[in-house]
Amino acid sequence: MNPYRKCKGFTIIELVMVIVILGVLSTVLVNILRGPLTAYVDVQKRAELVDIAETALQRMTREIRLALPNSIRATATSIEFLRTVDGGRYRRLPDGSNNTVCTMPDTDKIKLNSASDCFEIMGSLVNLPASLPSGSTSLSACQNQTALCLVIYNTGQSGANAYALDNIATINAISTSSITFNNSTDVPGFKFPNKSPRQRFQVVDTPVSFICAGANITRYSGYQIQSVTVPTAGTSANLLIDNLTACDISYDPGSSTRAALVTISLTVTQPDSGESVSLLQQAHVDNQP
Repeated sequence: MNPYRKCKGFTIIELVMVIVILGVLSTVLVNILRGPLTAYVDVQKRAELVDIAETALQRMTREIRLALPNSIRATATSIEFLRTVDGGRYRRLPDGSNNTVCTMPDTDKIKLNSASDCFEIMGSLVNLPASLPSGSTSLSACQNQTALCLVIYNTGQSGANAYALDNIATINAISTSSITFNNSTDVPGFKFPNKSPRQRFQVVDTPVSFICAGANITRYSGYQIQSVTVPTAGTSANLLIDNLTACDISYDPGSSTRAALVTISLTVTQPDSGESVSLLQQAHVDNQP
C-alpha cells in the first residue's frame, strides 16, 4: 500500500455550496407549499364557521316551522312565536249517538261557547309528551305553562289573538280520541270567538323567542304568554351561538293564499383570525289557522 496515496473527500467549499443549494431549494419548496397549506387552513376555519352558523339557522327554522299560525312576532333582531306540539281536526258526535268520549252533559253537539267543553278528535294525536298536566280549570294554568293550551282559529287580529288569550283554553284532560278544556275557575263566561272553518285545532306548550343581543343569539322558552315580547322571570335561557357580528331577521306575514316567510341572515366571525362567513336562510310558515 502506498502511504502517500491522497485521501478522497469533500472540501469545505463544496460543503458550503451544497448547503447553499439546499437552502435555496428549501426556500423555493416552502414558497410553493405555503399557498396550499394556508388555503387549507383558511378553508378549514371557514368550514367551522359555516357549520356553526348553519347549525344555528337549522335549529331556528326547524322550531319556527312549529309556530302556531299567525303567532310570529319579529323585529330586526328577534323573533317570537307560540310553539305547537300537536294538532288536528275536531268534530261533534252524531246527533243521538251514545256519547262515550265526552262525559259532560249535552256534548253530542260541540259548543265551543262555554268555559268548559270537550270534542272528539278526528284521527289521533301522536306528538304529545308522555305525561300531561291535567286537572286544571283556570286559564292562568295555560298562560303560565303549567298546562297545555288549546287554540282554535288564531288569526292574530284583535278578538282572535292567542297572545291576548282571546282564543286559548286550558286543556283539562286529553286522550288519543278526545280533548276536554276548562277555563271555568277564572273565566266563567269564556268562549272561543270563532269556529275554525276547517275544524282545526292546535295544542301549544310554550312561547319561544330567539333574540340577537351583542355577539350572541339566545333561545328563551317557558315564560308567560303575554302581549309584549319580553321573556320574564322563570324563563329558560340557552345560548344558541356566539361570536356573532351581524344579525338580521325579517317576517313577511303572507296572505290567505300564500304562506308566511321568515328570513334570517347571520354573520359569524372567528376572534383569532378575523375570518367571517355570512349565511341566509328562509323558512315558509303556515299561516292558515
